[in-house]
Amino acid sequence: MSAASWLDALPTDFYDQLAHCLSLHGMAAAELLSQPESYQLAALTALDGYKVQELNGIHTHEQLLSSLRAKPLELYHLLLLGRLTLETSLAIPVLAYVQEQMQIDQQQLDYLKTYCLELSGAFLNTLEEHLPAPQGVASLGLHRLHIEEAFTKLLALHPASVPPAANLRLAEPQLQMLRLALLLVHSLPATADHPFLLAVSKLSNLQPAALEPLIEHLGRVRAQEQLTLTMPELVQLYQGMQVCGMIFVSDVMNRLGLEEAFPTLSEAEASATEAAPVSNRQAVGEMVSGFTRWVQQTFPEAEEIQKARQEILALADTL
Repeated sequence: MSAASWLDALPTDFYDQLAHCLSLHGMAAAELLSQPESYQLAALTALDGYKVQELNGIHTHEQLLSSLRAKPLELYHLLLLGRLTLETSLAIPVLAYVQEQMQIDQQQLDYLKTYCLELSGAFLNTLEEHLPAPQGVASLGLHRLHIEEAFTKLLALHPASVPPAANLRLAEPQLQMLRLALLLVHSLPATADHPFLLAVSKLSNLQPAALEPLIEHLGRVRAQEQLTLTMPELVQLYQGMQVCGMIFVSDVMNRLGLEEAFPTLSEAEASATEAAPVSNRQAVGEMVSGFTRWVQQTFPEAEEIQKARQEILALADTL
């Protein structure tokens, strides 16, 4: 079958079927090519961020046919790289973004991903039947193996991402409290003579270097935006908030001179609470206990949370 005839045989609504698939694979390919280790894949596919953006500009069946006639390998490479990426942890930020934009739940996201992968798999097989191999390569199948081999090498260099455990949308005071709790724990003196501070300095989850990525993560999120947290991040926030609460209700607060560091409620926030006026300590205590309860109720059987809770109970004994 000639190139013209197999393209003409595509159903006229083929772009409509492929639209979500192209978009998702394009975002995944862009994420992959943004990795610093992707140079070998970029060389094998001749794709870069600009070309991916160009291919993501296909919005009609006619544009799809035009692209397949003019530069069919570009579309082949886009689908192949996107497909490889979507089946790994590299796709986590892409899928989180898609879920946020489409306002869909996890089950709907899983269905969309499965549908797109099935469609791209079938279309890649069709392309391999009809497209010539790149110059200097014996077959398109062999070319695909070279790409998959380079991808496997990249994946080995890339630290495995941890799947998300929770998606939250926080009001400004809650977000500010989480940030403040982590910054407070991060800045605690490791050499203090107080037994509580010495015990905190021994918690692996709350080491300054361990907290810095999460502090940066929270710094990029705005109020009411989706905040995606992994279980290790959730454990850090769970422990960090409780350490912050303990400092706030103990003599450690005064000893470190931190009375002025905590936020006060605005007049509107204070008047919206049942017990007015609400003190600083009450407001912070309620946020800490509210977050702690939510974590324990949402993840009642998570071993990581149970272990973190035991560490916090031991910590409380030093006060």
